[in-house]
Amino acid sequence: MSMAARLQVVEVSGKPFDMGRQAGRKCAAKAKAYRKAVAESIEFYTGMKWASAIAQSKFYLPHAKDFYPDFVEEIDGYAEGAGITFEEAFTLCSHELLSSLGFKGCTDVVVSDEMTADGSVLAGHNEDWDASCLKTVVLLHAKPSKKPSFICTSYAGLVHSTGMNDRGVCLTGNALSPNDTRIGIPKMFPVRKVLEARRIGEALEFAMPEERASSYNNICSDKNGEIYSLEGSATDCAWLYGIDGYLVHTNHYTAEKMRRFESDPMSVSSIVRYNRALRLIERQLGDVTVESLKGLFRDHVNRPSSICSHRDPKVHPLDSSETIFSVIYDLKKLRLHVCKGYPCEGRYVQIELVK
Repeated sequence: MSMAARLQVVEVSGKPFDMGRQAGRKCAAKAKAYRKAVAESIEFYTGMKWASAIAQSKFYLPHAKDFYPDFVEEIDGYAEGAGITFEEAFTLCSHELLSSLGFKGCTDVVVSDEMTADGSVLAGHNEDWDASCLKTVVLLHAKPSKKPSFICTSYAGLVHSTGMNDRGVCLTGNALSPNDTRIGIPKMFPVRKVLEARRIGEALEFAMPEERASSYNNICSDKNGEIYSLEGSATDCAWLYGIDGYLVHTNHYTAEKMRRFESDPMSVSSIVRYNRALRLIERQLGDVTVESLKGLFRDHVNRPSSICSHRDPKVHPLDSSETIFSVIYDLKKLRLHVCKGYPCEGRYVQIELVK
């Protein structure tokens, strides 16, 4: 794996506890910075102090253990390696404690082999979040025992946002604002579990467990050009299929059946980014390349709330988001192109997933 990437590459391997401990040791400073950012966000949006958030997260733990005990074990190892408590590490993985209206961004475009110039399957994602969290983002390259290897974008090597495994299965997606959040499986747990899926059907099963507390819009795709966008809430889900060979998603529900769960119906930024990305990708169909996708993810229509999002100086820093990294996965070649910071300013670096 090339070490020229501007994002730090963190290598881990072995059993769950061991992988977590390795990530924690290598990301200890980032763990503490991420903890500070999350604690500040929770208090800003909800008024809840960090100690109260930790106490609240305990209600999610039994559900997390039932659904994905290996990841709970990984979190335990991470806490030991990073020098924080297990309770703190688990709270960092309980995003239901964050306001669904905070730090909300991200634009995704996925295209099948019939829509690309060279037969590639490409899944692209712009991550919009608090700029202070950029310093915590790493590329986690994991080789779990008896499971698929994967590479993912990860906050402090613990909280994963997008990724691809050596079976050509990919997870990207977007934050949503469902109004039916409840106690259950934290929505970050399905994201992590998809990265061990061996086929698209398994990925879909992992992405939307019945006892979930809430949900992101989880986009599951594979090297065969199968593309699904799962618009989930805690209690319902719309399964959107890329039947025409491509799919676009941002941060609002697009399926009619899911609109009753929308707590932010006037998400203008999301609607503009969705329509703009749809227009740009439809211009390219049949000739899409990695380079043409980079151009899409650099787009500035409606700046600062554009696909390449920039901070609005008129908005409080904790109530604003901007594009902190951009990534494009090539699912057949098991290759990713990743840019740290604004894609309009930075350079995408190519990295191979080593099995």
